[in-house]
Amino acid sequence: MGHSSKKKKRGGGGKRAKGRTPLKDHPHHQGADDNELLSEEITALCAIFQEDCKIVPGPPAQISIKLRPYSKDMGFEDLDVSAVLLVRCFPGYPYKCPKLQITPEKGLTNDDAEKLLSLLHDQLGK
Repeated sequence: MGHSSKKKKRGGGGKRAKGRTPLKDHPHHQGADDNELLSEEITALCAIFQEDCKIVPGPPAQISIKLRPYSKDMGFEDLDVSAVLLVRCFPGYPYKCPKLQITPEKGLTNDDAEKLLSLLHDQLGK
């Protein structure tokens, strides 16, 4: 009888320790871990947007991303369109939403920028 309970314990405990000890399991360790998460995300963004992504050291940490159409398949014939997305990550990120701001550059009106921003907020809300 003791044998089966031992087995159960080992299976559950061993599995968990192996794969799931990262930051997510320790929400009380705020601060350093948040910064680590943030810098990992910034690294990922830089990999995706490359020279279009600029980091403005904080606090708060700010990431400026140049937005422009990347593919003709999306129906953007006019590639002379761009805007800048400014993401401000306040303490408590990633548990709190970052503040977003879009500044139109070429070929966009403030109206367009507002529309883009509200689309982004829709995405964040999901």
